[in-house]
Amino acid sequence: MYAIRTMNEIYHLVTRGGQDTLCGLRVSRISFDRTNNRLHLVHTVPAEKAMCKHCERIKNQDQEE
Repeated sequence: MYAIRTMNEIYHLVTRGGQDTLCGLRVSRISFDRTNNRLHLVHTVPAEKAMCKHCERIKNQDQEE
């Protein structure tokens, strides 16, 4: 799972529980609303967005262990 904000061009990796991103941000449980700046769950990676640099760093560290 992934989390996005409609206001920027970054996506985050979501932890297994689905409540937080890998980099520690909280994912909103409120239904999707394009006018706010909350992180929302999505099932596919948006093509126009880039992975959060902090999520990417943590993911790479986990793969090395």
